[in-house]
Formats: sequence, C-alpha cells, structure tokens
Amino acid sequence: MNADAARHIPENRIIQMIADGGGRRDEQEHLDRCGPCRDMMAALASDLDQLRQQAVLATPAPQRHFVLPADRPHWHRFRRWGWAAAGTALSAALLTIFLWGGGDDRLPGLPPTTPPVAALDDPEMIEVNMLAENALPEVYLVLSESLVGGYDEGFIDFLIPSLDDDSVS
Repeated sequence: MNADAARHIPENRIIQMIADGGGRRDEQEHLDRCGPCRDMMAALASDLDQLRQQAVLATPAPQRHFVLPADRPHWHRFRRWGWAAAGTALSAALLTIFLWGGGDDRLPGLPPTTPPVAALDDPEMIEVNMLAENALPEVYLVLSESLVGGYDEGFIDFLIPSLDDDSVS
C-alpha cells in the first residue's frame, strides 16, 4: 500500500457518506482538496442513481391500490365519545324524572304499589302480624311463662321418650 492510498478516504466510508448525506468535517475538507476521492464519490453516487432508476423500472405495478387514511385531528377521536356521553346523560335525566315525578300513581289503571294505610289497622291484619311474630296461641304463651326455671329432665323424657326404652311399644 503506498502512502498516497493511505491518505484517501476508504470506499466503504464514501458509500456511508453518500447514504447519510454527508460526513465528518475532516472528511468534507479532504473531499474539497482531493480530486480522486471526489471522483470516486461522484462515480458511486451516479451508480446509486442508476440503480434507483432500474429499481423503479423493474418494479411491477401493484395488484391492488392501497390508500392510507387521512390524518384526523385529535378532537375527532373524542367526538364519538361526546355523543355517547350525551346519550348517557339524557338517559340518566329521563330515568331520574320518571322515578321522582308522577306521584304515587305512575301507571294509570293499575292499583298502586304501596298498601293503603287502612290495611294496617284492619283486625285481620293485626292478627296476621301477631302470628308472624309468635305463632303460639296466648294460652301456650302463658303456660310457657309460668315455667320460669325451665323444663326438667322428667318432663322432657315424658314428651320425647328415649329410643333405648321399649315403654312405647
């Protein structure tokens, strides 16, 4: 390798400079001063241009035509959600008006859903409420209140005989 070749920019670096669109400052200064490097760069650039032209000519036309969607502004994404939010707010407002408005008789022709006040004072309803609280008649309640100490063992055996005894048979 002679001293003249050692001072020139290598071919792979010139190719890199063409691809990047420029090089370091010292390489640019060298290209301004050195004719052979400048000629090599021009030859490589013209070869690259010829390759580009051949690639365009050799490329077949696409079978389908592709169209990319147009860029939409950022507010376009939120417009759809705006309609959904408005619909939700309207539904909530209508539901609130329906539940709060209309009084007791919301559906005319049907009996009201709340019981009338007179039904609570009805003697039969009073008896039903008493049976719901304690189903035993008052006689048994009085009898059970008299047994303050509870039931003894003999009384329980009298009511529920044990299975070991054959006294029942």
